[in-house]
Amino acid sequence: MTAATLSALPRYALHTLLPLCRDRFADTQHGGFFERLDASHVPLPIGTKRLLVQCRQLYVLAHAAVQGERSGQGAAERGYAFLRRAYRDTAHGGWWFRASDAGEPLDRGKDLYGHAFVLFALAWLHRAFAAPDAVALAAATLDELNTNMAGPGGGWWDRADETWQPDRALRRQIPHMHMLEGLLALHEATGESRWLDEAGRLMRLALTRFYDPPTGTLGEHFTADWQPDPARGHAVEPGHHFEWSWLLHRWQVQAGVDPAAAAAAEALYATAMRHGFDAGHGGILDEIDRAGKPLATTRRIWTVTEAIKAQVARIEAAAPLPPRQPEALIAQLFSDFLQPAPGGWIETMTRDGTPTQTELPGSTPYHLFLAAAEVARVIDARAGSVTPGRSPSGSTAGR
Repeated sequence: MTAATLSALPRYALHTLLPLCRDRFADTQHGGFFERLDASHVPLPIGTKRLLVQCRQLYVLAHAAVQGERSGQGAAERGYAFLRRAYRDTAHGGWWFRASDAGEPLDRGKDLYGHAFVLFALAWLHRAFAAPDAVALAAATLDELNTNMAGPGGGWWDRADETWQPDRALRRQIPHMHMLEGLLALHEATGESRWLDEAGRLMRLALTRFYDPPTGTLGEHFTADWQPDPARGHAVEPGHHFEWSWLLHRWQVQAGVDPAAAAAAEALYATAMRHGFDAGHGGILDEIDRAGKPLATTRRIWTVTEAIKAQVARIEAAAPLPPRQPEALIAQLFSDFLQPAPGGWIETMTRDGTPTQTELPGSTPYHLFLAAAEVARVIDARAGSVTPGRSPSGSTAGR
């Protein structure tokens, strides 16, 4: 690996992305974080703040602090206070989906995707700042989901109303993927077996329902009983194949060798590498079918970050990689998505590389920072300061 190429991404994360979250996304008037910025880094007058964005921004500030850069601690503490004030449902439990800029609830629905990132943010806030009640809140949140939102066949419903009446129309793998990520983060942060036990149940669901061994693909949309959705069950996303490949590796680092998880990680990675890249135009396709046929040829920034994470996982596992990877992916990330927007990024583009969204969603720094942190661990490991296979936070808790 070329150290200079690899180190460019961690430098970007700490010297450009972190200040953007700390100084621009952070709402100094009301607390919390703005939903999105324009290309000049000015908050857009949307008037709402989603739970998901608050949690992802808190993660960035907390992970930076774990790395030794604590300049975002004040913004994180204000953001944590806003999170608890604006989104926590003290009457029914759980967390509301959307609030106003000032913190008044606008959508009191309970969204599994958002709750997954509550767990993730609380894990990192506990690790970075010993945030008051973070672990207790995470435990209460998981209890509330298991009591009120558990669905048939394992897992949870995607969404419920304020009083936990579920929407049974459709179930998706993506919020469950992030639930797994949050559970693993809590296990790393606390060393408590409860989180790993719950992650194990979710792993079994993933390997028996989401993952399809004959095609080496991962389903996105399902019916209430976890059958592929008749209308959309054929569509899969290479970006999520990469993301799951990384998560399956993290599961084994924390829980021990799991042959079924290892086989699925290898197959999902192979499918994404074989069918996910646009051979004619470059970049990673948004969506393909089970046979690898392109369904959506647009490109998004987050898919590249997930491919980088998957390749870092393979380096740790001593698995084979194509030549000049992940350096080539990092170079693509800068040339296609980061360089055209000084200090920011291009969120989406067409197949030929024409930008289609230059506004900056507050949800995207999570993808960029986590990929950069994973690359930084590889650099440190090569320099001899970090042991390969260590957790993304640098902890060995629970192992």
